[in-house]
Formats: sequence, structure tokens, C-alpha cells
Amino acid sequence: MRPLDPLTLPLDGRRLLEASAGTGKTYTLALLFVRLLLERGLAIDQILVVTFTRAATAELRDRIRTRLREALDVLHGRRDADPLLLRLLTALPAARSRQRLEDALVRMDEA
Repeated sequence: MRPLDPLTLPLDGRRLLEASAGTGKTYTLALLFVRLLLERGLAIDQILVVTFTRAATAELRDRIRTRLREALDVLHGRRDADPLLLRLLTALPAARSRQRLEDALVRMDEA
């Protein structure tokens, strides 16, 4: 089995991420969410992420919001990024990415 690369995983169709605790599922989902916003130009209300419990849903929502804020901070030069996020952000137009991230953060409560 080959390791999952969240930057090359196709964004069309349905995907099931299944792994043991502590393996980075939430990290991967949050990065895929950012990709859908930035690469596909989808709005918050066009992305569906499903998990199994209310607690897990709340945690995932918080982690996605944190990831969006982190990406925006990186684009504004206010912090460093982890290598995967940096690869994603440097491959896309910064101005458009900033606008999409700002819009997503404002609309996050609609998710």
C-alpha cells in the first residue's frame, strides 16, 4: 500500500479516508478542504465532510477553521507553514487564494 499524498489525491468523486487513531486523518481532511476551496473554487456550503460523532464533527470543524486561518496567515507573511501547506500555497495565485480563504472564514459558520 502506498502512502496518501493529500496534494495529489484526485478531488473528484468520493473518497473514504480510513486509518487508525493518530495517523493524521483530520490533518489530511483539513488540507483536502483547503485544496477544494483554492484549487476548485468551491464555497464552504459546497463541500461535505462526514464523520461519525458530534464530538468528532466539532473537532473537525475547529481544525478546518484553524487550517484556513493558518493558510491565510502564511499568505500574509505572519507565520511559517508546514511543507505540504507551503507546497499547496506556492502553486496557486496568492491574491485569489487570500480572497477565497477570507470568504471561507467569514462563511465557516454556515458549514
